[in-house]
Amino acid sequence: MLGASCALPFAAHATLGQNAGTVDGDQSRQHAVARVATTQRAYSVQQLTLPSGTLVREYVGANGVVFGVAWDGPTLPDLKSMLGASFDAYVAANASRRGAPLAVSSDELVVFSGGHLRAFSGYAYLPRAVPAGVDVSVIQ
Repeated sequence: MLGASCALPFAAHATLGQNAGTVDGDQSRQHAVARVATTQRAYSVQQLTLPSGTLVREYVGANGVVFGVAWDGPTLPDLKSMLGASFDAYVAANASRRGAPLAVSSDELVVFSGGHLRAFSGYAYLPRAVPAGVDVSVIQ
């Protein structure tokens, strides 16, 4: 049930732990609008607006690797695509959990996803991939 609710057809983003360059193809295929929202010394934030109106922010380290993502809007983004190899760990951690919000916190992956119909928000990041000196509270 969790997998079905998270696998919505709005994949227009790069995947955690992978190179941010993959977002360009996803953006055009899904008709998302992209722009760089912020550039810092250690990272940049790319913001995408999905056709549903959901905003997805991708946190990209200076090395070009996506270390965090955040979302808010009327629909959930495709968490399976966003979390990539970490998605199975997310599903397993929430398999016995009832209710919302959904949360995972480990050395490998942190995810929080909550909300209700037409008002979803959340974030995910790879603790080991966060650039040195970057406070994870910026991922929102």
